[in-house]
Order: sequence, then C-alpha cells, then structure tokens
Amino acid sequence: ARPEPARVASPWRASEVRPALGALLDKLPAGEPLPALPSTGWEETTILAASMAESPSAFLRSVMAHNLALAGRAAALPAVRARLDAPLVDELRRALVARSRDPRADLRDRIACGYAVGDLGDPRFERRTGPHGAYLAPPMVGVPGGRYPIGTDEPIEWQSGTIAAHVPRHRVELAPFRIGQFLVTNAEYRCFVEAGGYESDAWWDTAVGRDWRRGKGTAAHAHGVVRYWLARYRDEPGQLEAARAGWDAGDTIYDRWKARLAMTPRQLEAHLHEMYPEQRFTEPRYWPAESLSRPAQPVVGICVYEARAYCAWLAAQTGDAFRLPTEVEWEAAARGLPARAYAHGDAFDPLRANTLETRVLRPTPVGVFVTGDTPEGVADLTGNVSEWTSSLFGTDGDVPEFGYPYRPDDGREDAAAAPSVYRVVRGCAYKADRGRALAAFRSNTRAMLRDPAIGFRVVASGASPGRG
Repeated sequence: ARPEPARVASPWRASEVRPALGALLDKLPAGEPLPALPSTGWEETTILAASMAESPSAFLRSVMAHNLALAGRAAALPAVRARLDAPLVDELRRALVARSRDPRADLRDRIACGYAVGDLGDPRFERRTGPHGAYLAPPMVGVPGGRYPIGTDEPIEWQSGTIAAHVPRHRVELAPFRIGQFLVTNAEYRCFVEAGGYESDAWWDTAVGRDWRRGKGTAAHAHGVVRYWLARYRDEPGQLEAARAGWDAGDTIYDRWKARLAMTPRQLEAHLHEMYPEQRFTEPRYWPAESLSRPAQPVVGICVYEARAYCAWLAAQTGDAFRLPTEVEWEAAARGLPARAYAHGDAFDPLRANTLETRVLRPTPVGVFVTGDTPEGVADLTGNVSEWTSSLFGTDGDVPEFGYPYRPDDGREDAAAAPSVYRVVRGCAYKADRGRALAAFRSNTRAMLRDPAIGFRVVASGASPGRG
C-alpha cells in the first residue's frame, strides 16, 4: 500500500562494492565459491509485494531505480508477469541486457541481471517462426577471411604436466564465416526440443547419430570410461588408493572399484549393462538441475550428435547453413590475426572469463563477462563452458592422430567417424583452470559424453547472413 523501494537499494557499480571483487578473489580460501552481493533483507518482501500491488508495473518501475536485478526477478513470476504493461516489460528487458553488459557493474550484479533477462525473454534473440516451429535467431559476428595463425610452438603447462597437441604454430587459410556471438543457450535449445527435435531422424545427419537418438549405443561412453580406469587401476595399483581420498563417497566408490577388479569379463559386462543401461534421451542431461538449466545459461549435458542435430534443425528453420565450427575456425575467432593468447588479449584476468579462478563454479548467463569479449564482439570464448567442434582428435585421447599442421582433407572433418574417435573440444569451462583458457589449447573427449561443462555455438559460412 505504501511502497518504499529505497529499502532494497543496493550498490551495483564495481567501484562502490567493498571489498572490491579482485581483492575478494585474492583472499578467498581454496575451494570457496564467490559469495553473493550483500542483501538488504527486503528482497523477498519486495517480490511478494509486486504480486500484491494494485499496479505492479508502477511498483516495479520504482524498484528498477534502486535494484534492477530484483525488479527483473519479480517481473518473471507468472502472477506478476501476466499483469505487467508491455512497455514496462520491454523497458525492463532492455535495461537488464544493458546492465548485464555494463563493465562498470560488479560481476555478480551482471550475472543476476543476465539470469533475470533470460527468464523474461532476452531481446537479443529474436523469436521467429520457421517451417518446423518457433526458434530463436542467434546474433552472429562476422570473421573475415585470411591466413590465421593456429597453434603455438611452446608446450602448455597443465595439471602438473605439459600439453603439446597444439604444436607447431602455423597458418591456415580460412574463408569468411560468421560465428555465434554467444554460446547456444537453454532457451534456444528448448525450441528444438519443443519442436520435436528428438522425435525425428531428419536432423540427425549420420548413422551413429540416428542410432544414438533411438537409444542405441548411448551407454558406450560410460562403459568405456569404466574400462579405461579399470585398466589403469590394474596396471598401477597405487592409483586406486590415491584416488580414494578425493571421492566424496570415498568408501562406496572404492568398494565398487575393488569389486570390479575381481570380476570376470562376463561379470563386468553384466555389471556395466545393469549400472549404465542403454536408453533413449529426449532432452539435455542436466535440465532437471536448476543450477544448469536457466534460460540464459549455455546449454550443457549434450553430446556432439545432439549439437549437430540442433545445427541442422536451425539451418532448416532459417535457410542459413548453420553447423558446428571447425577447431581452426573457433581458434581464429578467439585469437584473431594478431594471435592473442586469450580471446580478450594476452594477459589472463579472472574477471574477464568464467574459469575456476573466478569461483562462480557454474555456467553464467551468456555475455556477462563483457571485458572478455574479442575485439569483434564474440563472448565467452575464454571461459564459461567448453565447446564442441566438428574436428576429430584421433583414437587416442593423449596423442593426437590428427595433429598440426591442420589439414581439412586428411579425414579430421569426417562427420561419420566412429563414436570411439575423440572429438576436439575448445575453450575453458567454469571448473577448469587458466592453463586451459589459452585460446590455442586443444582438448578432446568422446563423442557421446554429456558433460555439465561442455556446450557449443553455431557458425555459418560466408560474410553475410541468409534469410535467417
């Protein structure tokens, strides 16, 4: 009845927040996540009041001036959203986008605004209708053609060892292409799911991909992981004892591995099929987890076949030839012709990308690390989640069968490769450290892995868009 929006006034400019975020990160104990911005204690009351207000639009417009992210949270509630004036919703969405991309704002406020605009409907992703239902058009950034520097001549130190799969440095001639400004979000991918993307073979462009959609071979990755570690534990008995200390459910997992070591081949096969049965999937693996399924977060928990199917579906919707990037296209977009070490430049900064050092410990809404963009405006290439590419690494995850120099005609771009062939994954994820954030870093994994830290973005050939 008597709104007092000043009660939820909260500092949002980085210069006003104490302690400063950089100093806070330096002082956090190992493993401790980044704490939220201080609250006023009136946030939940304000959200409740928005649903009770005689004019929720007027109420939230007054809240916007004091706490923009909170106004966005309240507006997204169904009971409030249904009563809001269209001009207010549009104003709020655009203000939230602007704040999420404002380098003056504290990172945590940018994240909160990113979540809020995702829940309300991000205006940067235009909702359209194609021949196969509704879709969200991704903003694209052009990358000019040229001879791009790929790889480096120096090994990368990572996890107490060195990685050299990116050696040697060389140049690759690339035609102009466009790359998604942002990682594909949960909101975009949900359009594919709701359009029946998992119900038809039409978008699954290889035989193994179609088998996967039908539920055939979906447990192969899990079985392979168990067999890999079982061989390691047999060959190096001390490995199992060393690993035990790091497991949350240490004794339970340890006892399971001890039992596996005693199994005959037939018993192991039966155990694997009982514990990891083949099954058909119809959505990303982690959508039941709220921490990974917000609309503005990048979609994760999808295998390479799901990513390819989405690209094929989006291409049919738009008339533009969307696909996964090759690994050299990804690197060219991240490093540019100057061969930057990171997407934003040559110096690592935990405030420019969502890596382990930033302590967010989950995927962030796309684009909130605005100072980490490339000079061309591509977001999240240094951190947030790692990204599928179309390129193959080889049958050995430690030694690349498809090494450098990169050659597109040597079989490494074979879309129909067996699922046992490792795929190249690029970019650092929120749970990986700065070594992997280097733009030249080549990682890899099995095609069927559905990991909480791997997503993707789309590319399209040519310098100008099609009708999509």
